[in-house]
Amino acid sequence: MLRLLHPFMPFITEEIWHELKERGPKEYACVAAWPKPQPVADAPALLARMAQALEVVGGVRTIRNQKGLGPNKPLTLAAKTTDATLQTLLADYGGIIRKLAALTDISVVEAAPAAAVGFVAGGAEFFVPLEGQIDLGAEKERLTKELEYAQGFRDSVSKKLSNEKFVANAKPELVERERQKLADAEAQIAALDQQLAGL
Repeated sequence: MLRLLHPFMPFITEEIWHELKERGPKEYACVAAWPKPQPVADAPALLARMAQALEVVGGVRTIRNQKGLGPNKPLTLAAKTTDATLQTLLADYGGIIRKLAALTDISVVEAAPAAAVGFVAGGAEFFVPLEGQIDLGAEKERLTKELEYAQGFRDSVSKKLSNEKFVANAKPELVERERQKLADAEAQIAALDQQLAGL
């Protein structure tokens, strides 16, 4: 490591180099041979596991953004899973996940905690309990308004698609775009319903 850092921090690395062990008069870090790369056993599996860990971090950060929670506000994370592989991942990469997502604790649970917002990552459900973190009444009111808007939008798109003249005379790509809007609105409504049920 010192040999790799030496071009960027020559004085510090040279000093540490000589403090680590006794060196000869011409054994300097600046003339030491570069370390030889070694193949990493099972590299694809390690990269896949790290990607899973980062997916969990991304889920927590998304919740922070959606709920207006600062990046340094301590949160906890509950994983609802019986998958031994995922539990091993949480044990092995728990420190990284806690650090990158600013979590105080990661636990494995059998049921979703109350007043929690969830997300899915790596085939498991994760929950961030929000009790004491946000005003639940205000959050419920905000989600209810969002739900009402999404339902109104869905109804207007549905009405447009049920109009036979529109479907017959409009360009196929326009009709397909409206169908996609309807599908997106239904997915948003389902997500909002789930969030409201968790509060």
